[in-house]
Amino acid sequence: MFYSVTLQKILIITGWGIIIGAIVGFSAVLGFDLDGSVFILSMFLSIIGVFVAAMYAELYHIREAVNRQRRETTQGN
Repeated sequence: MFYSVTLQKILIITGWGIIIGAIVGFSAVLGFDLDGSVFILSMFLSIIGVFVAAMYAELYHIREAVNRQRRETTQGN
């Protein structure tokens, strides 16, 4: 089954968020004797955090590409 690059990135990033959230959630539930809602909350916040970091990285790469193109354009003139 073939996915688009965007869908594939979304699925991979969501997977990272779930894994990180599960680790934090398990340690919160087991280590600090908290209830299961903390587990769900940590997974939700982790997924959001990973998406924010990925969006920042994508925007950074776009900015670098635009800056490189501007430099090449000004050097060519």
